[in-house]
Amino acid sequence: MSIYAVDKLCRRVVHDAELRQSLERSPEATLRAAEPALSDEEVRLLLAGDVGRLSRLGANSFLLHQLGRFGLFGLDLPTHGERMRAEYAEERNARWGERA
Repeated sequence: MSIYAVDKLCRRVVHDAELRQSLERSPEATLRAAEPALSDEEVRLLLAGDVGRLSRLGANSFLLHQLGRFGLFGLDLPTHGERMRAEYAEERNARWGERA
């Protein structure tokens, strides 16, 4: 897996309205045609809107935020935040206890 492809896709989402429309119409086909190429796992995680896991694997959190901003892959900003917090809950609780 080269997480660079995920970062690149997220950056393009901000600047490329045609890409956003294509992701809304046929997300899997658009992801499979992306350059640089996404791995099967990256495609699966993107389609699932699993931004927490993508972040854990090294994707840039700011760039992943753009997926929620534009409502892609079933994400909106509150859902994006929930998934990010859920991914890192164990570490947060270990460090700060249940109050976090």
